[in-house]
Amino acid sequence: MKRSPYNSALERLNQYLKENGLRVSPIRDFVLEQACGLHQPFTAEQLATVCKEQRISNGTIYNALNIFVSAQILHAIKRQRGRANIEYELMTGNAAHMQYVCHKCGRTVDFTDKALTRLIKERNYSNFDVQHFSLVVYGECKQCRVKK
Repeated sequence: MKRSPYNSALERLNQYLKENGLRVSPIRDFVLEQACGLHQPFTAEQLATVCKEQRISNGTIYNALNIFVSAQILHAIKRQRGRANIEYELMTGNAAHMQYVCHKCGRTVDFTDKALTRLIKERNYSNFDVQHFSLVVYGECKQCRVKK
């Protein structure tokens, strides 16, 4: 039977908390559950809106998001749509996250490149052990090129 994304994420979170001497928090668990239920990608503001009824402060949400990223539960993706913005996306067991982003309209497309992933995984970096990576390629999408 396949486990839910929340159960997998909660297990990873609890492991991370134990390894780093941090306490388990029901509020953080709730925030994680809400994050796992959001359509991907999402912003901290969108998560705060979902958690509003529970009266969870923005500071608590941002702290939880930082822990989720450190625990490798979420990817933090920097966007450039008008203003600098960070969006979050649930890591789905994939150590590689790759996207094309149109710098004109902001359209994003996830992609995979097995050769590039293999190259990065096989590359030996002195004093650094690659565990996962995120690659964002900026350019102009086909629809924006056609509009010219």
